Amino acid sequence: MIRQNLGSLIKVDHIILKDYAKEIIDGNIEVVLYGAGCWAKQQYRMLQECGVQIKAVGIDSRYCQPGMRFFDFDILPIENLMDEFPDAALWVGFNLDKESYNELQNRLQGRFGKRKIFACDCAKYENFANQNYKYSDVISNEENFQWLYDKLVDEKSRETFLSYLSQRISGDYSYAENVYDSDHYFAKDLVQLENEVFVDCGAFTGDTIQDLFSKVEPLKVYAFEPDENNYRILKDNFEGKQVLCLQKGAFSKKTTLFFVGGNADASKIADDGDIQIEVDTIDNILQGQQATFIKMDIEGSELEALKGAEKTIRQFHPKLAISAYHKFEDLFTLPQYIYSLNNEYKFYVRRHSHLTHELVLYAL
Repeated sequence: MIRQNLGSLIKVDHIILKDYAKEIIDGNIEVVLYGAGCWAKQQYRMLQECGVQIKAVGIDSRYCQPGMRFFDFDILPIENLMDEFPDAALWVGFNLDKESYNELQNRLQGRFGKRKIFACDCAKYENFANQNYKYSDVISNEENFQWLYDKLVDEKSRETFLSYLSQRISGDYSYAENVYDSDHYFAKDLVQLENEVFVDCGAFTGDTIQDLFSKVEPLKVYAFEPDENNYRILKDNFEGKQVLCLQKGAFSKKTTLFFVGGNADASKIADDGDIQIEVDTIDNILQGQQATFIKMDIEGSELEALKGAEKTIRQFHPKLAISAYHKFEDLFTLPQYIYSLNNEYKFYVRRHSHLTHELVLYAL
């Protein structure tokens, strides 16, 4: 079924950036790159491989400083470049999140005039080597993906599932247009909040906890956050509230692991990490006490953290909101493990970003 559905939506190994590059070259279109961060660098290199020559690189004037460089380009105020190149297309060198591609195009055309706006969810170098999946890899794991697809309860989840895989392969933002959900971890059509004992794995500085407090008064919150800077802010933000802040990572056993810190909300456990952190299991921390809701966004360690919550999941059937986009296999290994512990769970997926990041697996 997945082969048929995906095949009806996209071509095999179809990358939208290559289509845009062909359109630019065939139409002899001048292109100005808007943005100079890591995403812009990824796509600049990919465009070069496709034979596209960028005319100039700009950022908003309020951020622009003399002497700023982007490869061989001086970084200039984007406002000036739009005046200098009135017919140029704008290549958006930053990724989308809460704003859709259509909304972005309308906003930028309102600001810079009716010109072509290109943007895509494509990258391939260094840390982004696995950003875009190969269609052949998806099909070679068809049985596993099919398992989750068949378990999804509602049509929105099935549509979201296919849109996610289609965008992950192609980088085409249009797949996110009709499935974006703004209620991250608390999808309104799925999650009913009551007297929650909330376990936040990857609490960062408490953004999800603050969102929870805005919706309901929880009985207790356990907040795992191993990054030192994030933990300090987290503790300051919730001092005196019913929040137990733990400077630990959630994992399958109590131990110490290497960790890459200082990356804001993307700090993670990694063998090449420069510091060591304590990790522990949810079961150990709860000591047999109930949890009603477990949220995880821990940069690829979700399966290990779920293993450390085995007793809690078996005994209490907590609501689960688990990030399922960090690894290719997350979309089947995570639900399959949850189902092995408790086959009464019902599965849903929601996209909480126009990027392929922030795909959440809900087990309820």
